[in-house]
Amino acid sequence: MDFQSEYVQLALFGQQFQIRYYGLIIVTGMIIAAMVAARLAKRDHRDPEHIWGALTWAIIPGIILARLWFVLFPPVTLIERGMDTAWFLQNFGDLQNGPLAIWSGGLSIFGAVLGGFLGAYLYFSRWHNPLTNFISRWWWIPTGIIGILVAIAGITGQNTLATVLGILLVVIVALSFIPIVRRWFAGDAGAPFPDGGMRLWPWLDIAAVALPIGQAIGRWANYVNQELYGTVTTLPWGITIDSAHRVAPYTSTVEFPVATAKFHPLFLYESLWSILAFIVLLNIFLRYRNRLFPGDIFLLYVAQYAFIRFLLEFLRVEVAYLPGTTINSSQVATALAFIAALAFFFYRHRPGAVYVPKEDETAVHHA
Repeated sequence: MDFQSEYVQLALFGQQFQIRYYGLIIVTGMIIAAMVAARLAKRDHRDPEHIWGALTWAIIPGIILARLWFVLFPPVTLIERGMDTAWFLQNFGDLQNGPLAIWSGGLSIFGAVLGGFLGAYLYFSRWHNPLTNFISRWWWIPTGIIGILVAIAGITGQNTLATVLGILLVVIVALSFIPIVRRWFAGDAGAPFPDGGMRLWPWLDIAAVALPIGQAIGRWANYVNQELYGTVTTLPWGITIDSAHRVAPYTSTVEFPVATAKFHPLFLYESLWSILAFIVLLNIFLRYRNRLFPGDIFLLYVAQYAFIRFLLEFLRVEVAYLPGTTINSSQVATALAFIAALAFFFYRHRPGAVYVPKEDETAVHHA
């Protein structure tokens, strides 16, 4: 992989734009994880279409909370440059480095997991139908406004691509008012979603098996961006980091030459661990899930990821601290998640608790 080529440069409508390998790798990981989850759902006699539906609902809150976590707990390198949480809030309109500039980097996996969980919860909950009805009725208003603003910005800035995209959004809104087009877009709605929602735990178990394979792939996006690396090492699998991506105390290319200084590839460690986690959790899902409560596999997923992330933070050089302290915020979050997941797991399997088959939608009973 050539670190100098972090993106593909393309030309469209006379404009140059970039498709970053980082985004392509992340999207590839998401799609493969969803395909695995859909296959597991079908094997479990569940409708695999709900996997794609839940993924759609999880993307936007996942991105929002991933960025919000980064803004609340920025890495120490940004704080040293004066870009702390207060700076982000004061520079909300800065589209180069501000809180909205996700294209400049800065998404946290902790926020992404929380946001994705929120989206999945809303999808499977009793809120599904009310939210779907609301969006299907009023989506054209924000879409039309955004289209008009983007088109105006493109025209005034002589940006052909922005102008075309803005006009395209407006045209889509206009076409949606034509009955035959509206029916064509709606297509076959399939079976109606139950008004009371669906039980979330069994679906979280399926997600818990698929997520590690998506993470294993997605972590290679950090390799492309030369991030998520650790301290200097003499191990043969150490990687080089160019001067532009170095952080203190390794910024000196005299003391740490670019060609010879090697760093721990934390992204690789996490990727390999995720592959192992996928194999183990898949084996548990296929062989032992009938002996477990719905949601147990998800709790094991949370515990294993919290465990490895807590340990890797000891090697990481670009850490984020709790505001006003020198306490690693990622280690606090993972420690709490590890304890909570295992405590809940063992509480569910306390003496006297009786296994409830996954087909039974009731809660845990006692003997």
